[in-house]
Amino acid sequence: MWKIRERLYLGNYWSGEQALLGQVLPVEPDGIEQPFAGIVSLCPVPIENAEPLIGPIDPDTEWLHLPIADGGSGEGEFEAACDLALPFIRCARKRGNVLVHCTAGMSRSVSLVAAVLCSEDESMDVAQAYFEVAEAKGRAMGVDPSEVEMLIAPAWEFRVHLRQRFERKAPRSERSATLDEKNVNAESGQKPDTFC
Repeated sequence: MWKIRERLYLGNYWSGEQALLGQVLPVEPDGIEQPFAGIVSLCPVPIENAEPLIGPIDPDTEWLHLPIADGGSGEGEFEAACDLALPFIRCARKRGNVLVHCTAGMSRSVSLVAAVLCSEDESMDVAQAYFEVAEAKGRAMGVDPSEVEMLIAPAWEFRVHLRQRFERKAPRSERSATLDEKNVNAESGQKPDTFC
């Protein structure tokens, strides 16, 4: 399990199992140890033919189980998971720590955590968000900063969706003519080059 930001953790299947079984961690800023306020599982639970985990042991832990095929089975699946998980994570982090996990903690969960970062900081682009996740994971594992990008392997489809969802367009003044300029062009019979 790897801390990404205050009250936001990334993990693998084992981390998810431990969180569902009531693992406690200090909650910032007070440092009081508590079970997770929220857990987002992006893989089947259980993953093997084991006793099924019906849900979190702690009654105050909320669990959002959104199993996505490893690598995704289409952009719509990950997009739907983001639509449900982002508000869930935002709400749960107000109460305590949140864990986002998949099987390996390399693709699905990394992409959802990157989405959280982009949704919190409008100036952050998707590549920066993925790099922040890789850096945090690397610090926790003691990996040389120049090699942290090998710790994540987000599926291409997930990267595409995040770029479409979060990357901002250039300010209007940089991408199109003003309405007044368009009206002048329309009156003169010229078509404007771009549309908003």
